[in-house]
Parts: sequence; structure tokens; C-alpha cells
Amino acid sequence: MSPFFQRNNRGLFIAILLGAFVTNGSYLRAQSIQEARVAASSLKIEPLVGAKKIEITVRLVDTPSITVTSAASGSGAALKPVPVAWTSFDSVPPANCAWMVIIDSSNPARRKTVEACVSEAEAFLIKLPKGDTVMVASLARDLNVAAGFEATREESKTALGTIKVDGDASLSTLIYQNVKQALIDQLAKRTETRKCVVLFTDGKDETPNGPAGRRDELIAEAKKQGIPVHTLGFAEKATEMNFFADIKDVSLQTDGLHVPAVVATHMLPGGTWETLIGVMHGGGKAVLDLAALTEVATVQLDLKTASGKTAKVLIPKDDVAKALPKLPKPEPRAEPATKAPSNGPQPSNTAKKTPTVEVKPKVVEHEKPSVPLWAWGVIAAMALALLIFVIISSKRRAAEEERRAAVLREEQARKLQEMLAEPEVPMIAPALAPLAFLEMCDATQTRHPLTIKGVKIGRGKHNDIVIGNDSVSGSHCVLSLRNEEWMVADLKSGNGVLVNGKQISQATLRPNDLIELGDIKMRFLLNK
Repeated sequence: MSPFFQRNNRGLFIAILLGAFVTNGSYLRAQSIQEARVAASSLKIEPLVGAKKIEITVRLVDTPSITVTSAASGSGAALKPVPVAWTSFDSVPPANCAWMVIIDSSNPARRKTVEACVSEAEAFLIKLPKGDTVMVASLARDLNVAAGFEATREESKTALGTIKVDGDASLSTLIYQNVKQALIDQLAKRTETRKCVVLFTDGKDETPNGPAGRRDELIAEAKKQGIPVHTLGFAEKATEMNFFADIKDVSLQTDGLHVPAVVATHMLPGGTWETLIGVMHGGGKAVLDLAALTEVATVQLDLKTASGKTAKVLIPKDDVAKALPKLPKPEPRAEPATKAPSNGPQPSNTAKKTPTVEVKPKVVEHEKPSVPLWAWGVIAAMALALLIFVIISSKRRAAEEERRAAVLREEQARKLQEMLAEPEVPMIAPALAPLAFLEMCDATQTRHPLTIKGVKIGRGKHNDIVIGNDSVSGSHCVLSLRNEEWMVADLKSGNGVLVNGKQISQATLRPNDLIELGDIKMRFLLNK
């Protein structure tokens, strides 16, 4: 290479480098997309005292397998590689996981959606590794265990088939409260290597005064136990996907996955179960050998997945120090001294240091430049032209990307508007035979048929049976059929509820029982 390019091409090199960075801005953005997320709940850093090693347990939140690991200490030119021995969990039997599957079965209007949830859960059971255990439960107002962790796969599948829509739409669905309690009572006691919750729900928690407090309690308990909560969102309409915000936050904060089902088909995206099973069985242990380190410094572990995503784990200096014995302090660098005269005494180690003699470099005057001035002008012009070309190309590329993004946004908005504009086909429910009657004890003797298992009574227009009398509260009481028995419950009404002359808060009804709501009396009759 000529002296010209060896000594004077710095400006051109800088210009080319700057152009490369400007041109590759989109590449840097793509790189950030390729970052994988480390599950904080699974991360354990354990110094092996005396062995000069550190053991790191880790899994990724959204990517199943880790294929390449490397580590280094220091930075820049002082970067030192650290040997890593990696063992994946799926290669070390038994790498078992306990799965608590909960299906929100509340509200009879969600029958098709609940059936889709059951179908997806059955597909999950087929793909589940043999060593894993699973509990199946439904959630309406309360959580009911259909099959416990001790059940066989066939028993769990049979239990899934028994899950039907349940509850009354008017009754509260306490999602976060029930899931938290099941996590404590059932899942936290398991001894499997890993544990998680898989929640099928529309996200509509109806906790009085709002679900925020209960949601935060579930998040705190799951993080305390190191248990991720995976949420699968099943919305009835596209406009109801906004209810997923809270359950998505639960997954995000507990190192779980949130996957919304396709609204039109009630099906999860392809590969959902493979990814979910993969992240719970993925990850492993990395053992870092620190024997070659000469100083205590932060160590970085780099993880790479089969899909090209990367993740980084930083091991603090304190943990590195615990794994290494105390290193000797480096010897102070000796300062150069002037050479003593040959005929004089040599200085001893304890003698006073002789001041350093500074030797100034020889300056050659009238040295002519090796490159003529016109060459510098050419270099500057070429660098400027290249920089302008790179900037213009980058702007054109950014404008084209923005145009394509705008077209895509418009197309998505149009499809959403079309979907929302489609008229909903009203569901015509078949006429149902009354289960029982409430007969008014007045001159009219009007009979109100009870065709559903939960009937609200009160003065307000939102009730199933509306009684326009001032002695009746807006929401006075509710009649419900449970285990083939009719119950009446007072909804904290002003004048209370009397059954056969006795005031009750809740009571079982028998045929011909007299119910009094303020000034109104009615007789309970079964449909024989």
C-alpha cells in the first residue's frame, strides 16, 4: 500500500464509515427487534466459591431454545473471553413443568367461545411432554377444579369435556382473586422444576370498585413464587380486545406470554402451544470458568437462539469477586531513571530517584508535505459527494418505508371498519319451558315465568322482573337455581326480604312459599 493511503486516507475512511451508519439505520432498528427477553424470575447467579466458577440458571420469556452461548470480561481492547459450559434443560431429564390451566366459563352468552377454549386446551394436552403434570379448572364466579395434578392425561381430557358455560351474567367474575388463591393453594406446593398458569379469559374481571388492586396482588404473589402467568385472550368482538390490557400486564410483569386469539375464528395463532411449551422447557445452566481472569470485573454472558434472537446477562463484580480468591495487587510501574556515570557509584534501591530526563523529538524544519494540496481537495470533494449521496439515499429509503407503513395502516383501518360495520346477526333463543313461576298475590294473580337459572327482581329497569312499587328497591333480590334447588338472596334492599313471614338474607325455597318484598307479596310455584 502506498504512503498516501497509509497516512492520508483518514478523512475518506471516516466519510465512508459515517455513510455506512446512516445507510444502516434501519439495520440497527432491526437488531433491536431481534432482542430476546430474559425471564427475571428464572435468573439465578450462584458463585461456586473455591472453584473459580459461576453457575447461571436462565430461561427466555418468548423464545424456546438457546443454541449458542459465549461470555467475556472487560471492555474494548481489554476484553477477555471467558469459557462457558452450557447445558439446556430439555436435555437433562426430568425437566418437568406443572401447568395450571384455567378456563373462564362465565356468562351463558359465551358458549361458543368457551367451547373454543376447551378445544384449544385439548390440543395443548396432546402436545404436552409426558413428564409434565396439569390441573384443569373452570372459573365462573368461583374457581372449580375439574381435574387435579394427580389426574392422568385421559382423565384431564375427560374433565375438559365437562366444562360448560356457567354462572349468571349479572354475577361478579373475580378473575384475579380466584387465580391468585389457586396459585397459592394448588400450584405453589408443586415440586416440579418449573410451574406456570395458563389462563383462558375475555379479561372482564368484575371486582367491586375495580380490579386494579386484585390484579396487583396476583402479580406480587406470582413474582414472589417465581411463577409466570400466561394469558390467552378470547374476545367476543374486536371492540372488546381492550379488556386484554390488564391480563397482558399480568403476563408482562410475571415473565409470561400474552397471546390473543383470532376474534372471527376463536383460534390461537399457529405455533402458540409449541412456543409456550418451549419457553417453559427451554433455557438451562451456564457454568463460567473464571480461572484465567487477572482482575475482578463485570462479566457478560451472551445467549443466541435458533431464530437469531440474542439476549445478554450481566454478572456483577460482587458475584465475580465471590467466585475468585483475592487477587494480588498489581506491581507499581517503575519510572525510567537516567543512567549513572560509568565511573561513579551505582544507585541503590533505597537511593532517591533520579529525575527523568525528557528527550525532545528532533524537529525537521522546512519539511515538504508528501501529498500535494490538490490531492487533499480531491479527497474532501469525494468524501462530501459520498456523504451527500448516502444521506439522500437514506432519506429516500425512509420515505419509501413510511409510505408503505401508511398504506398498511390504512388497509388495517379499512378492514377494521368493515368488520365493525358488519351487522350482527341477532341470536334468536328458542322458547324455553318455565322452570318455575312467581305468582303475584293480588287481584291480577299475574304469573312471572322463571326461564333462566338466575333472575333479578327489583324496581330498576335492568332487572329480569320489574316491579313498579316504591317499597321495592332498585335491585331488591335474586332467585337462582343451584343443584336443583331454588334459592332467594337479599341484595341489601331497603325493606328486606321475608319468606313465610321471616326476614332472611338467603333461603332455600319450597313450593307455595310466600315471598314479601316491601308491600309486594308473591307465591313461589314449581312448573309441574
